[in-house]
Amino acid sequence: MFLDDGPVPDHVRADSEEMVSRLARKAPRPVLFARVKVIVDPDRDPDEETIAQGTMDISGSIIRAQVAAPAPRDALNVLHDRLDRRLRRLAERRQTAEKRPPRTPEGEWRSGDLPAARPGYFPRPVEEREVVRRKAFSPGEEISVDEALFDLDVLDHRFFLFTDAADGEVSVVYEEDGRVMLQKVSGGTPPEVDVSLGVEPNPTPAPELEVDEAKQLLDTTNAPFVFFRHAGTGEGRVMYRRYDGHYGLVAPAE
Repeated sequence: MFLDDGPVPDHVRADSEEMVSRLARKAPRPVLFARVKVIVDPDRDPDEETIAQGTMDISGSIIRAQVAAPAPRDALNVLHDRLDRRLRRLAERRQTAEKRPPRTPEGEWRSGDLPAARPGYFPRPVEEREVVRRKAFSPGEEISVDEALFDLDVLDHRFFLFTDAADGEVSVVYEEDGRVMLQKVSGGTPPEVDVSLGVEPNPTPAPELEVDEAKQLLDTTNAPFVFFRHAGTGEGRVMYRRYDGHYGLVAPAE
């Protein structure tokens, strides 16, 4: 499926379909669903005027990427490379004998990706910003840190919220200045993490905030997200910036 917004040339549809076909032939399992969305916004920085998003369902395993570039063809080329890398990671995971994702060699976290290719944040005025998307995660589904890192990678997220199987605590892994960080909602030093994963602990406790307070904190900082403990429920949540200048919220499923 191909979706577009704005003045996208007709040939972009054919280019996106060809890209998906090439990727599908490399997939380790049948592709159940694929979507490419291209947005051309002349109000954005010329180097990021085109945003391309790609999502593929590989027999139940989701891979995703989102990039920015000056023109649709440039964006699709970068998107192809990032989705291709995620397909290879998925194939490696399938081939491993253990039921956990393959480990990235130390110093090679997200090798092959270009963080600068991600869309920047549209400078929407503060008074116009809203929480326009809410995502849910299941706090009762515990996974390991290396599994969380795998999902952070193949889903192309800036952060990944999860419940750590090592201690049952809601945690977040994220990238910061070229490093991969792990933070617990209660703070402190997390249980020992395999050094080959290259993860650094952030011992700062998540602040206790209402949703509106988390939004205000994003309004006054350049942070891509805020990991916080909800003041009413004590649950770990994340408020994050969207490329369109609005906000999204990840909270426990009801």
